[in-house]
Amino acid sequence: MDFSKLSQGAKLALIGGAVLVIDLFLPWYGTLGFNLNAFDAEFWAWGGSLLAIAGAAVLLLKAMGTQEISAGQFKPEQLATILAGIGTIFIVIRWITETDFVKYGLFVGLIAAAVVTFGAFTSMKDAGLDLPGMDSFGGGGGGGGGPEA
Repeated sequence: MDFSKLSQGAKLALIGGAVLVIDLFLPWYGTLGFNLNAFDAEFWAWGGSLLAIAGAAVLLLKAMGTQEISAGQFKPEQLATILAGIGTIFIVIRWITETDFVKYGLFVGLIAAAVVTFGAFTSMKDAGLDLPGMDSFGGGGGGGGGPEA
């Protein structure tokens, strides 16, 4: 694998992903010598972290060049941005829903997930891609309740 072929955004995303892997085991919550890491801090913490790590992993797999990666019509950079963005939102939800006894692991995780999101977004823009519209996510079915056109 040649890291020199990676864009600056992809390198940022990979660094953020590596920090997130370590951050999973740091204390996110705690008091009086009792600490909870991301796995103990419920789904929003570990789920968000793993989604952002998956976004970085998509860029890593693309850089390795062993296999073409896609998810339907989404290019790897778009998929990485979507995964990392949702992961960051999950971590923010964890922070908003539990604000007592917060420790540094939550903040490290939030910053690292934001770095992955920014790096993936920058990599996507460097590749000349945009975020897909909502039409890209659906199967074209209605659901609006209005008359068919």
